[in-house]
Amino acid sequence: MKRVQSASAVLVALFGFAAGASAQDDSGRSVSNGGRADSHIATMPVVQTARILSNISLDGVLDDAAWLAAPAATNFIQTEPREGQPATERTEVRIVYDDDALYVGARMHDSNGSVRKRLGRRDSFLWDSDWLYVSLDSYHDHINAYQFSVNPAGVKRDAITTGEGGFRDDASWDAVWDVAVSVDPQGWTVEMRIPFSQLRFSPTDVQTWGIQLGRRIIGKEENVVLSYTPKSMRGGPARYGHLVGLQGIRPGKRAEILPYVATRAEYLNVDAANPFRSGNDYFASTGLDVKYRVTSSMTLDATVNPDFGQVEVDPAVINLSAFETSFDEKRPFFVEGSDIFRFGEMRMFYSRRVGRAPQGGIPGDAAFSDRPDASTILGAAKLTGQTEGGWRIGALTALTSRESAPFRTTAGLDDEVVVEPMTGYVVTRLEKTFRSGQSSIGGIFTGLRREQGDSALDAFLRSSAYSGGLDFSHEFLDRTWQVNGYLAASHVAGSAPALIRTQRSSARYYQRPDADYLAVDSAATSLGGYAGRFVVRKIAGLHWRGEANVSATSPGFEINDLGFQTGVDRVGSDLNVTYVENRPGSVFRNYRINLRNSRDWNYGWDVIGGRSNLSLHGQLTNFWGGSLSFTRRWESYDDRLTRGGPIALEPAGWQADFNLNSDGRKKVSGRFNGEYGQSDRGGWNRRLSLNMSLRPAENWTISAGPSLRQSYTPAQYVFSASDAAALETFGRRYVFAPLRQTTVSMETRLNVNFTPTLSLDVFTQPFIASGDFGEGRQLRAPRTYEFDPYAGSIGDRDFVTRSLRGNAVLRWEWQPGSTLFLVWQQRRAGALSCPVGATDCHGGRFDLSRDARALFSVPPENIFQVKMTYWLNM
Repeated sequence: MKRVQSASAVLVALFGFAAGASAQDDSGRSVSNGGRADSHIATMPVVQTARILSNISLDGVLDDAAWLAAPAATNFIQTEPREGQPATERTEVRIVYDDDALYVGARMHDSNGSVRKRLGRRDSFLWDSDWLYVSLDSYHDHINAYQFSVNPAGVKRDAITTGEGGFRDDASWDAVWDVAVSVDPQGWTVEMRIPFSQLRFSPTDVQTWGIQLGRRIIGKEENVVLSYTPKSMRGGPARYGHLVGLQGIRPGKRAEILPYVATRAEYLNVDAANPFRSGNDYFASTGLDVKYRVTSSMTLDATVNPDFGQVEVDPAVINLSAFETSFDEKRPFFVEGSDIFRFGEMRMFYSRRVGRAPQGGIPGDAAFSDRPDASTILGAAKLTGQTEGGWRIGALTALTSRESAPFRTTAGLDDEVVVEPMTGYVVTRLEKTFRSGQSSIGGIFTGLRREQGDSALDAFLRSSAYSGGLDFSHEFLDRTWQVNGYLAASHVAGSAPALIRTQRSSARYYQRPDADYLAVDSAATSLGGYAGRFVVRKIAGLHWRGEANVSATSPGFEINDLGFQTGVDRVGSDLNVTYVENRPGSVFRNYRINLRNSRDWNYGWDVIGGRSNLSLHGQLTNFWGGSLSFTRRWESYDDRLTRGGPIALEPAGWQADFNLNSDGRKKVSGRFNGEYGQSDRGGWNRRLSLNMSLRPAENWTISAGPSLRQSYTPAQYVFSASDAAALETFGRRYVFAPLRQTTVSMETRLNVNFTPTLSLDVFTQPFIASGDFGEGRQLRAPRTYEFDPYAGSIGDRDFVTRSLRGNAVLRWEWQPGSTLFLVWQQRRAGALSCPVGATDCHGGRFDLSRDARALFSVPPENIFQVKMTYWLNM
């Protein structure tokens, strides 16, 4: 433990040095208090717009007289490669408006005649193409902005952006807007029409918006912007220029209606005796999504019989941990606008809880059942926007139906069991900003109530769950430093059996026999807890950045009914220092060095984690890049290893990670990743992966990503068994076994874009995983990592799992806002089955040749879907 303390002391000293260091401008001169070194920042550029009376014909040619109503913005500055220098190519952008829409006309000159274009589906970011960006902070609150982008092939990308490099961009937002482009030997031209109905803004008569204009010139590796901010300073909407001249604008048509029709055909491998499925089953549905603009700044989204079918399959995984796997949300209603419901670094709202797979069980004597794959969402509504007082608001509510599963027993009797109660959900989020977006305070509330009355489900599921929290952020010293944090609380209630299950869950393990601060209360019908986090970080500066944070999550904190968490009973600290160099040199275009140390305790003040990490990241002048990371894990304790038993020792170990990526602008590019780790008690893990991308033509992209992961775990938890003779381990034997695992997969994608509105995406993932268990062993004593042979049998737990998943999606936006999907999904899944008495089956041994052949011998299951939406603006 002294090594951890020593490492912490070194980091504290380094962070103190970084904190004391003065900010510097791009020439290296000191600037006290993070002051502005570039006078351009003090006088943001102004873009003048004007109302037009004549029409503009969107054809990609700036020959309409209306474009002369406003002056052109031309003074663009490089951010790459020569930061702060004038752009080497002239760019002219004019903005005008009428009663219904904002118009952007841009001319991008190219003296070399090297305009690069590439076709891709909407919202894709194509690194090997030129781009034009238009970002509008229509509330002028310096927080978020609407970004509209287009490339010379006419590919559109729209997003809600913070302007900080895209790491929080919400590209799920899809506005209905028009664009036309043209390319000639001297450059390319863009005409955009952005309806006011697609934006949110204040109701005042005279308005000023924030605006940023940007251009990517791939032939010269040049990025230019109108409102320039040095990389050493905090950018984003607070540094945007000003769009002036807007007067008397209105949101236009208030309602968007999006009806849909969908059909699905399923051809599955079904037992002939199954009374619920024939193997050739057909389904149809219809529904309606409505978007209504309550005011120019508030929007209500509602849905009736929503179609939340996914057109992409979740990746295959093998999970031997005590925690569930988290998957990305892909359902449009929940994806769009999800950014407003974010609460710090905690997932208080995990939208895949709504419409989740039913949680109730099927009776053990059921031979066949018709259990639904997901809970039916009867309706959902969402209100988002901003009030006149500057409060951002998000409110969502949904209702899912009571789900039953008919089944037939082995005796031939038919019955039905309830597998999910009717459930109501509500989430609200408020946030208020001050000081031009530099300070904010907000709150969140989530609530869930389940219908009661089914004794089996009442004993299994909680009847209600509520959580709430407050968060804040404050930037100071010219947005160079930031403090932020949150405080949250939760309360769940239900029957005594349901609360016993909650207390004994993998998140908290109240039953741990050596935890004197925890105990299962068998009479409890509610449980409450709290969580908090406080962070101080230096977020800008020429070279030095850093962060220090502390956090705590009490044992009783529970948000998994509507949120996502894997662990509680934790107190943590983290300290890191980063040295950044963004100015290109003779070898590196940029690089950064990070030194980090973290330590965690449980509420019994056992040290349950300590790590020190050194990482290097850089990009060479030829646009190749990579990173190298080394982590030392210090010896500590593990209060989860025995799954509710006594605490055990966690051996020290180390981990090294390496990745190398080539120039992503080339027709052939790739990324190689490797890692190797080892514990001081014999465990190890290694992984190799490669992702290659081939672009043989302007509209084709092919990528393949093979991956190999192998590991050896000396002690994989198997089970525990009561034994009064096991005095050292509190009357139970905690049984483990060594485990060798091998996982091979390859994600392959083919993207063909026939036009900017017609695309074909094909995805496949063959997946093979094996697990070879050794002889059983039992934990010798608490707070050790020592094991004795187990006299009993652990059974045959070896496994080989094989799956092949894939889908093909043809997407056609046949008119703005209206889309046709043709979807084909195929899946094959199976496992190695050893005959009774076989001695040479090797049921857990990895054999790539055997398993690859067997993968394609499994009969496939096919699902075909057709869905069409029709957008109406009323």
